[in-house]
Amino acid sequence: MFFRPKVSCPRCQGSRCRESRWLSLQEKRNHQDSSPYRCLDCSYRFLSLKGAEFGRGVVVSGPAALFAVGLSVAATFWLTSTENQSASGSSATVATLDPEVKKAAEAGDAGAQFRLGEALLQDSSRNPENSASGARWLELAAENGNTEAMIVLGRLSRTGVGILQNFGQSAKWIQTAAARGNPEGMLELGRLYRDGVGIEKDYVRAYVWFNRASAAHNLDAVREREAIARTLTPDELKEAQHQSMARDADGDKPAGRSPGKG
Repeated sequence: MFFRPKVSCPRCQGSRCRESRWLSLQEKRNHQDSSPYRCLDCSYRFLSLKGAEFGRGVVVSGPAALFAVGLSVAATFWLTSTENQSASGSSATVATLDPEVKKAAEAGDAGAQFRLGEALLQDSSRNPENSASGARWLELAAENGNTEAMIVLGRLSRTGVGILQNFGQSAKWIQTAAARGNPEGMLELGRLYRDGVGIEKDYVRAYVWFNRASAAHNLDAVREREAIARTLTPDELKEAQHQSMARDADGDKPAGRSPGKG
């Protein structure tokens, strides 16, 4: 029997994943045996061992295949936890086990609320009660100003994984995170304008937010910006670059002069 394992998203279990770029040279050095990926279904970025890619060319059979798959899955979750720990200061698993984190979350600490919410949503048992509780903690964190929680809620509301799909809520949280200067929020807002999800499609505004995210060192936004730029006329591109430098009161109102195409 032959088995060709593929990289899958540890958050939504989706198989539509593409290779992403390293966020920094240091990240690449710290994970030389891994490759970065981004899920096309929920936009989650994660690391996976290079061995998990052998389904592209190497065929493994019998018990060895099963062992390799188990090792790949375990490594993917471990690396994802490590990456999240670097970004938030504590892994999701620690957040659920550490009573101090829960205590801080209950006391109103937005960072602790975010970590607790993420941990509950990533529960491997897919317990509906944990998902609902995780979403509530994320909402509290977002309402208390945590932009990471806003982005997670925006993505989940768009995909409908773990919580009910709601494009209006998705746009609300992503717009707020972008307006507060979060580079990942800027990237996501550009995608919402490009695709017309929760807000009116507007390619000029999509370029604006991809451009701002690129200036904030978001490497994925650079690729998105160049792709959207090829769809704009010279006048639209000039206008988009002009708007990129403007500082609107709320940061995300459509300009209205350059409607989206298609």
